[in-house]
Amino acid sequence: MFSRSINPTVNGGTFQVHNHWGTIGGFERLQSSVATSAFHDSGEVVDPPKCHPNTRTSVINKIMDWILRRGIDDQRAVVLWLYGPAGAGKSAIAHKIAELCKLEELLLASFFFYRSDPARSNAKSLIATIAYQIAIKIPGTREKIIATVERDPLILTRSLEAQATALLVDPLRELEVGYTNKPDMRRLIIIDGLDECDVSTVQCNVLESLSCLFHHYDLPLLILIASRPERHLTHSFTTGSLAKFHTTLALDDTYKPDDDIRLFLTDKFRQIKDTHPMRHYMDHSWPSSGVLKGLVEKSSGQFIYASTVVEYVSSIRHNPADCLSVVLGIQSPRYCREMPFKELDALYTTLQIHTQNPSLNLKVPSLNSEPSSPTSPKSLDPPRDDGELSTMNDDLGFVPSVTNGAAGPASSASAPPFRNVPG
Repeated sequence: MFSRSINPTVNGGTFQVHNHWGTIGGFERLQSSVATSAFHDSGEVVDPPKCHPNTRTSVINKIMDWILRRGIDDQRAVVLWLYGPAGAGKSAIAHKIAELCKLEELLLASFFFYRSDPARSNAKSLIATIAYQIAIKIPGTREKIIATVERDPLILTRSLEAQATALLVDPLRELEVGYTNKPDMRRLIIIDGLDECDVSTVQCNVLESLSCLFHHYDLPLLILIASRPERHLTHSFTTGSLAKFHTTLALDDTYKPDDDIRLFLTDKFRQIKDTHPMRHYMDHSWPSSGVLKGLVEKSSGQFIYASTVVEYVSSIRHNPADCLSVVLGIQSPRYCREMPFKELDALYTTLQIHTQNPSLNLKVPSLNSEPSSPTSPKSLDPPRDDGELSTMNDDLGFVPSVTNGAAGPASSASAPPFRNVPG
């Protein structure tokens, strides 16, 4: 009691000692469980995916109409599932919606899953991260959330449904009468990359928990979920009570992705011609309209192909025209002509070979081997150890490794490039 006192003098009296040293308050305990890198505007994320200017406008407008409840046939559709294949630009669109809704003060919380980040590759911090944002955005919920955590310090170890009920539902339900009916109330929660949560059963559990909440309570929330259309997620959305509360938006040809990809490529090639160190050696008509058309067709509606081409061609260490010639010379192997993402796989294979073997001097390797004898990087001359390899890998650090001559990012949830796909 007096360990830090000097020559203390005590003259009678009654003392009550309350030792608060080491005590962690409810809000501090909540903070310690938050995945700060999962925020849409997290400072821990370098170069988050963004929509290229003037692209994906029809998709964005469709989502904003749903958020603002404009022209909604079914008002029960409080969950919107935005889905599409890898590289379609889902995260870029989710970020754009988050930015727009933040400006309009409609965004309540966001959580962006990412398989390569341990802090947000699972759902352990999902509810805590959302609850923290709710406590900040709606001060009237903060006291209730803090009291709940202080009353049960282990609440954040309980099931997703139990956490959501205690930290999301109950605090929102205790808001003053009429507050949740205000048209300008923050109500949007964005959950992006649900398929990147590490365990498929947990992904389904997230959806099941949301389904139970909307089934039992009238919540003043809208939830935008973006993911790939994995079979187990499709099943969860189309069965049970969640089927009554959600609507879908597929990133398909309905929204004319080819037009957006053409605009993206046109702008990026113009930027290369204006800023590249070797721009004085480039023809003003480069690339031709026919080349652009071919690149758009090879993209097959996926921004990841176009953005990978741009990353490669824009390298300041090489002539962009030579780099583009490499891309144009790539042909997908005969044995996978009918496979989805065949052009993307062939592109990754070639670029990986070049980044590992700069001595190839931008020559195009053959990719037309049969499955039994695919082109293998191991069969090529070893790269020079003069620093060139490291600089080339700096240019194309996003290119995944190649196995048996065929890259596999199209079906791999862990493929790095898909997290920075522009929209």
